[in-house]
Amino acid sequence: MDEKSKLISDPADTADEVSRFADSYASFTRIINSLQRKYIELKDEFSVQNEQLVDANKKLVDLNERNTTATEFLNGILNSISAGVIAIDLNGRITHFNPAASVILGIPGREPLGKPYREVIPPGTPVSANALRAAESGREVDSVEKRIELPDGTRLQLSVSTAVLRDDQNRLVGAVEVFQDLTKFKKMEQEIARLNTLAALGEMAATVAHEVRNPLAGIGGFAALLERDLEDSDPKKQLVEKIIRGVSSLNETVETLLNYTRSEEVNKVEVNYESFLRDTIEQFQSDNESKLKKVSLSYIPAGLAGSEPVMLCLDKMLVRQVLFNILCNCVEACQEGGLIEVGMQRLSRQIALARHADRIMLGIGETIIETAISDNGCGVEKQHLDRIFAPFFTTKREGNGLGLAVAWKVIKAHGGEIYAENNKNGKGATFYLLMPVPISGSCME
Repeated sequence: MDEKSKLISDPADTADEVSRFADSYASFTRIINSLQRKYIELKDEFSVQNEQLVDANKKLVDLNERNTTATEFLNGILNSISAGVIAIDLNGRITHFNPAASVILGIPGREPLGKPYREVIPPGTPVSANALRAAESGREVDSVEKRIELPDGTRLQLSVSTAVLRDDQNRLVGAVEVFQDLTKFKKMEQEIARLNTLAALGEMAATVAHEVRNPLAGIGGFAALLERDLEDSDPKKQLVEKIIRGVSSLNETVETLLNYTRSEEVNKVEVNYESFLRDTIEQFQSDNESKLKKVSLSYIPAGLAGSEPVMLCLDKMLVRQVLFNILCNCVEACQEGGLIEVGMQRLSRQIALARHADRIMLGIGETIIETAISDNGCGVEKQHLDRIFAPFFTTKREGNGLGLAVAWKVIKAHGGEIYAENNKNGKGATFYLLMPVPISGSCME
C-alpha cells in the first residue's frame, strides 16, 4: 500500500501529527515572542549602558585633559625653578631630570633619562644625601650640604633634600632629590669674611693715617723753614734735608695707605686683552727706562696669528696699576742681566680646572684667562709666598707693603685670583693673574 493510501486510510495518525505540529508552532511562537521581549529589553539596556558609557567617556576625557593640564603645569614648574630635581624609580633608574639639574651638573637634559642613577650622577659626600639612598633605605634628608666633583674636575657644593615617593596605596615607588648650587655662595662667604677683616684693618689704618698726616705736615713745614734759614755750608742743613726726605717718604706711605682703604669703583669695559697687555708693557718701559737698562722685559704672544682675539671685561686703569705693581717687584728682584717675561692665554675649561681648581671656583660655562709674569731674579722665600699680598707685609727696607695688597684687592674686585710661585728651575718667581670669563659669548652680556 502506498503512502497516499496510508494517509487516507489512517485519519487518526494524521490528526496526531497536526496536533504535534500545532504544539511545536505554538512553542516556537512563544520562543520568538520571548526573544523579541529579550531583544527589546537588551536594546533598552544597551541604550542605558551606551548613555552611561558616553557620560563616562566624557568624564574620562575631561579628567585626562585636567591631568594633562596638571602635568604640563607641574612640568612647567620643574622646568622653570632654579633648583635641580632628579626623580628615580625603585630600580634606581632616572625618571625625571629637569633643566636646572642639567645646568648645575653639566649633563645634557635628556641623556640621563632611563639610566641608572649611580652611573650618571656623582655620589659626592656625604653619600647618604641622594635619591638612590632615599629609595633604598626610605630615609629622607633635608638641606644637607654635599660636595661633589664632576667628571671634568669641577667641584660643587650643593644643598640637597630628598623625599620618598609613594602611590595611592602608600606603596614606595621611588624617590626624588632636590638640590641647589651653593658653590659661589660659599666662595662669597669666604671672601666676605676676609674683606670684613681687611675693612676693619682699613678703617683703623685710615684713622691712624689721618692722625699722622697732620703732625707730619707740621714737621715738614718747620723743616722747610729751617732749611731756608741755614747756609749751604752749614752741616746741619744736610740733617734738615734728610728730615724733609723722610717726611716726604712718610707722606707717600700715608697717601698710599689712604688710597688702599678707599673702596674701588670698578668700571669695566670689554677690551682686547692681548692688545691691552702690549700697550701696558710699552707704557711701563717708557716710564721706567732707567730701571730697565739692566733688565729685559718682553711679551710672549698668546697664540698663532689669525686666532680669535681674547676679550676680557676689566677696569683698564686699575688693572694697569696691578700690572705696574707686579712689574716693579719683578724689576727689583732681578740683578743685572735679568729677564722678565709676560704671557697670556685663554685656558680650556679642562686645563683651567686641572691647574687652578683649588684657587678659583668657576661656574658652569666659565673658564680662565691666565696671565703669567715671570722673572729670573731672587724669587720669594717659601714661607712668604702666602703672605706677600697681605697689607703692610714687605721684605724690602724701603717698601710699605701695600703694592701687592692693592693688586690683590683689584683682582678680587674683578672676581679673579692672584698668587705667586717660585719657578721650578730655582731661578725667580712667577705671578699668576686668573680672570674668569664665559666660555662663549660676550662678558658684557
